[in-house]
Amino acid sequence: MYKVLALIVLLAVGYVSAGTRTFNVQSRHIKRALLPLKQESNSIDWCPQCINSFGDLIELVLDVILQFGVMNTCGDLCDLVAEKSGSSLLGFLCTVGCDILGIEEFVKLIEKADLDPIYYCETLKLCPINDNGDAKFKSFVILPPHAPVYSTFTIDFVYVSNNGTGTGEIIITIKTVDGIPLSASFLLEEQKPGTYGERFLVDASPDPDCDPTQDQCENWLPGIYNVTVFICNGQCGSHHPHTQLYDSAAGSFQITE
Repeated sequence: MYKVLALIVLLAVGYVSAGTRTFNVQSRHIKRALLPLKQESNSIDWCPQCINSFGDLIELVLDVILQFGVMNTCGDLCDLVAEKSGSSLLGFLCTVGCDILGIEEFVKLIEKADLDPIYYCETLKLCPINDNGDAKFKSFVILPPHAPVYSTFTIDFVYVSNNGTGTGEIIITIKTVDGIPLSASFLLEEQKPGTYGERFLVDASPDPDCDPTQDQCENWLPGIYNVTVFICNGQCGSHHPHTQLYDSAAGSFQITE
């Protein structure tokens, strides 16, 4: 009984403390304009589905354990996850992970994963791993160099990989004039050796739906905005295996009066 209660407390603490860093943190101002080319395949690409569903899966597994305690079998746990979510996909992802790891290790991984969906999905062998991968920026351009508020800036870059890449992410951060942090992360699926291009759009328009009493609202004041882009293997900054910074590039644009 005490062991179960202790595990529930650990899960709750781990979930709350890790909640500040989730994958695909998305500023409304930053969008991916060009989707990466995908190779022809008749099979289902489970990697992005696993990663995009990870947050919901964590929440549901935790919810089930808090409500019913630790289940005796993977079937008991994952049937409840599927039932509560109404999603056969979440039930499937729960079952795959639990069957591979065993229910005790599966629950421990949920608590210890620090909400790192890439590492989790790699552990389930749904996302490929390449610890010998690389990526280096070949070009990096932000256009136009200056424009008034309500303009759209384009971030274009090309990177080269000699050994291919593992499953990772691209993070874009913008240091604003008023100090409000803007960032967004995007999935970088495994790539073969080659040259690849990406395009992102920055909408420098104040968000009409942003409530300053509830959130920090970027007003795009005149001045210099510094942009940094990171390409990572795994989740950028994660302490888990299969994680490294491939490369970074920086530039800026100016909002004029």
